[in-house]
Amino acid sequence: MKISAEMKMITTEIHLPGDILYSQGIGKGRAEYFVKKNFLLELYREGKISLGNMADLLEMNRVEMLGIMKDSNVPLNYGVVELEEDMETADRLGLLDENR
Repeated sequence: MKISAEMKMITTEIHLPGDILYSQGIGKGRAEYFVKKNFLLELYREGKISLGNMADLLEMNRVEMLGIMKDSNVPLNYGVVELEEDMETADRLGLLDENR
């Protein structure tokens, strides 16, 4: 899912005591990013959004997103199906050494 001009965006307001954010080193200017990032990480953790979608919505590349995931202790959703797809792609591209 690429972010497009037609995509409807929703704005919401969250009321939290300032000392909760400030005690975590999160100033008013970073609160929106913090909430958005953690919401998206939770959706990813639940398997409801992809790595690419998260990166797009946070306006970063996938490598940067992997760093955020690492820092947040969110494991990469990579299972047998993804491995098989990657192996098929590597084989099709001639990247597998069959003598190994």
